Amino acid sequence: MKNLLIIGGTNFIGRNLLNELSKEVEYKITLFNRGITNPDAFPEITRIIGDRNTDDVAKLSQQKWDLVIDLSCYFPNSLEQVIQQIGEVKRYIFVSTCSVYDSENLTILKNENATLLTCSQEQKTDTTPSSYGQRKVACEEILKASNLNYLIFRPALVYGEYDHTDRLYYWINQVQKSEKLLLPNGGKSVFSVTYVKDLVRILIESLTIEMPKEQIFNITTTPEISILKIVNTTCKLLQKQPQRLEVSPAFLSKNKVNQWIDMPLWLDGNHFTWSNERLLNTFKTSLIDFEASIEATISFYKKQNYPKPIYGMSNARKEELFQIAKKPT
Repeated sequence: MKNLLIIGGTNFIGRNLLNELSKEVEYKITLFNRGITNPDAFPEITRIIGDRNTDDVAKLSQQKWDLVIDLSCYFPNSLEQVIQQIGEVKRYIFVSTCSVYDSENLTILKNENATLLTCSQEQKTDTTPSSYGQRKVACEEILKASNLNYLIFRPALVYGEYDHTDRLYYWINQVQKSEKLLLPNGGKSVFSVTYVKDLVRILIESLTIEMPKEQIFNITTTPEISILKIVNTTCKLLQKQPQRLEVSPAFLSKNKVNQWIDMPLWLDGNHFTWSNERLLNTFKTSLIDFEASIEATISFYKKQNYPKPIYGMSNARKEELFQIAKKPT
């Protein structure tokens, strides 16, 4: 039986991962996390309670690990400390992000060799979301410079069961609960998404796959998707047809509607797309059909009676924009 250390593990991606890994008898799983998020989940799994960004990381040196899945690393110094404590392992699997790519590169479907961001010394310890991609780049550089046998996975926006961000769910909720939809740029701008169950299945396969020549992979279930495609698929599955109003990026900018925050998933451009060709050529796992993934996601939220999204503009604000857009110019 192999000793598998999972750093993180009870939030969105980790929760889905443990649901699947708990079926695998060949691993003795240990979680290392703060014990704050969903502390009662998976009581049968051994836990080491600690904060990886403190001296608690020394607890990892008390036993030998065969495999590590790192789900929760956001600071390069933290990764350096973990590597020092775990010693030699057969494989270190690191969940990075497609946010490491330079968004100024307008190439559609960037591959793993596309230009990355750079991380300054100040950004390495910055705690704001604005440096997230830069800090992940710095973490990847540490792994590349180490003697570890590593795999780096770069998912795009992840969606599915237990997603606490509401980014894709916002649009499912809009179709189910609202009579009107406000579509930025007609909902046609494209971006990449990663279905959480695909990410999980790739992570599990990566525990046993013969070490590939390439060590870095984009994990994108659907390299090119749009809000319009999400809405159309959801409308079909829910048999709903809310009224739609297409508004231009100029209209949204004029009315101070923020990309991504007020209007989840909307980015004014088509350059947030990443190729999954290398992944498909290396791993045996078949990616799940987009419509099937949306159907499963709808089923999850239906059981919760479609809770109100935390993110996205209020219905009152949306109605206000509807009225502004319909005024004669």
